[in-house]
Amino acid sequence: MRRRLRTRRVIKTRCRWPIYAPMRRFSFAALIVGVVLIPTALGVAKIDHDRSVSELKRALVAETDEHGSALESYFARARSIVLLTANSPAFANVLAEPGTRSEKVRRQSRSIREVTHQLDYLERLYPTSIGEACFIDVNGEEFARAVRGEIAKPQDLSTVEEQTVFFAPTFALNFGQVHQTRPYVSPDTKEWVVANATLIPQADGHKRAFVHFEVTVESFRREMGASKASKDSNAYELRVVDGRTGKVVIDSGHPQRVGAALGVPSDARFASLARAARPAGVTEVAGHRTAYRRIGSAAGNLNDWIIVASAKAPTGSFISGLGPAPMTMLALALVIIAIAGVSLRAGRRELEAQATTDVLTGLGNRRKLFADLERQVRTASAEEPVVLTMFDLNGFKNYNDTFGHPAGDALLQRLGSALSDTVAAFGGRAYRPGGDEFCIIAAAGRRHALADAACRALSEHGEGFEISTAFGSVVIPHDTGDVTEAMRKADEAMYAQKHSGRATAGRQSSDVLMRALAERHPHLGEHHDGVAELVDEVGKRMDIDTEELAHLRHAASLHDIGKVAIPDAIITKPGSLTDDEWAFMRRHTLIGERILSAAPALGAAARLVRSSHEAWDGTGYPDGLAGVEIPLGSRIIAVCDSFDAMISNRPYAPAKTIDDALAELRRCAGTQFDPSIVPVFAQVLADRAKLPTGHTAA
Repeated sequence: MRRRLRTRRVIKTRCRWPIYAPMRRFSFAALIVGVVLIPTALGVAKIDHDRSVSELKRALVAETDEHGSALESYFARARSIVLLTANSPAFANVLAEPGTRSEKVRRQSRSIREVTHQLDYLERLYPTSIGEACFIDVNGEEFARAVRGEIAKPQDLSTVEEQTVFFAPTFALNFGQVHQTRPYVSPDTKEWVVANATLIPQADGHKRAFVHFEVTVESFRREMGASKASKDSNAYELRVVDGRTGKVVIDSGHPQRVGAALGVPSDARFASLARAARPAGVTEVAGHRTAYRRIGSAAGNLNDWIIVASAKAPTGSFISGLGPAPMTMLALALVIIAIAGVSLRAGRRELEAQATTDVLTGLGNRRKLFADLERQVRTASAEEPVVLTMFDLNGFKNYNDTFGHPAGDALLQRLGSALSDTVAAFGGRAYRPGGDEFCIIAAAGRRHALADAACRALSEHGEGFEISTAFGSVVIPHDTGDVTEAMRKADEAMYAQKHSGRATAGRQSSDVLMRALAERHPHLGEHHDGVAELVDEVGKRMDIDTEELAHLRHAASLHDIGKVAIPDAIITKPGSLTDDEWAFMRRHTLIGERILSAAPALGAAARLVRSSHEAWDGTGYPDGLAGVEIPLGSRIIAVCDSFDAMISNRPYAPAKTIDDALAELRRCAGTQFDPSIVPVFAQVLADRAKLPTGHTAA
């Protein structure tokens, strides 16, 4: 971007101190008192809170220790009972009797009756704990079974026990070991149970049968609730959690009903605890202080259980334990600090306003402009774009020199006030970055009407002077999504308009030639305007600098100037051209180059016009250039010219739809057209379609 020299005035203003000295001293005193009172009050509350937390932690740990030991003892007792039962001689005697299992069951020998008696006695000894007990051989056939005190008849004994969850693991044991299953629903009692099974000792070491009984999960729950601690306190909740999944297996407050799901399946609070649990510890679960202890298990016990004791009341912060004295101290400190804060905040707001406000006009200054622009860049979207417009006054320096700086300041104040009122009606905001520059930020939907109204607001004339303005706009995020880039593009557009009033030799020559071409072929005028607009947008997307972009615009507007020498009969011929006519038509780029080269200011444009009909694969004319040998500007003109021609009615072909024309460009990318330009051109069309009020270059 060109550097510009501007006449700027430094306006000196008297510094104002918004906070009186007594108020300032009071504010600092309040802060000191608050600093003393708040830590004191919070310190007292923290000590009380820590003491309560420590007592709660000790109580929870005591709960897990007591109940964890009770459950470990319960598992151990079940192992001892099944081992004692299996070592009864009656079981081995049954196995030693001659005959098959069916024959032994039918005979009901003394040994069989003794086995049945022991299984029945086992159930009667623990009627609320053991639901079913049985004696099973290696083939999965039962010798005897007792269920809730009832002895199964021989014909009712099962012969398919190999399908049970405990059969195979039990025969995988060594003698003297016990298999304890995970909870499952008993097919006999329909209750949730844990099976206990062990092999019948054999002198020859062969595994022939085992004894098995089921302990109800409900009996585990009752065992948990039998401790002294749980009876003396209602402050805790006890649960058994599966150490693998974190699911609640046993809840001391919820009996395990027949037919219900195991535990409390909806309670998923302990999943993370199960994954990270050590042998024992204290943690927070869902806002409640929780102690846990992993229950020790012997070989063969598949249950990885964690006993969990949770406080019923949520863990409060130490603030909740504030007593009357700390609460009073804290309230007093907060009131004093609030008063001090209000005073200091008022002073800060005034300082911030001074830092972001132009002193002369009251508009936002450059710092405010950049802050607001950054916020708009973050929130603007294709559906709700934002426009940034920069203005530069014309004639202000002469006004200052003629009427003096005080009159110039007064003029800037009037213009700034008028601009602010005008922009407010459009929902926007005005800024004065400095000197004779102004800016506005507003929604882009009515940007053209806004720009016209703002130009009128920044205009004033009288005897001996006339103030007008040049402006440049950029639409966010259509044109850019970067603050610095937005300012640069708006500035370039503003100065391009400012200098456009000074008719350069290139522009004068271009206007004359365009008029001549329009008189010769009136139907080409709209085509050239369309091509020039498209070329301008594509050139900007491809970062072509300002000077080269101006040459490119001239070339786009005049790329068909050579057709002034082509007879109308050829140009308007509705049918196909002959070979001679094509040869004559293809001379128009050379003729165009010679015409433009006659004006030195259009020399760069002339070279682009010569190559505007070259093809990427080298099949174009007049020089057969290929690839990057073709000037970039000529390659851009070729894409835009072909598209505009395809969507326009021509004597030799009807107009295509935009989608069909774009598809044709894509098809020919890499042969006729530069494949890197076609996607950029397609994006230009897509972005135009997103604008709510149609596209107009800013």
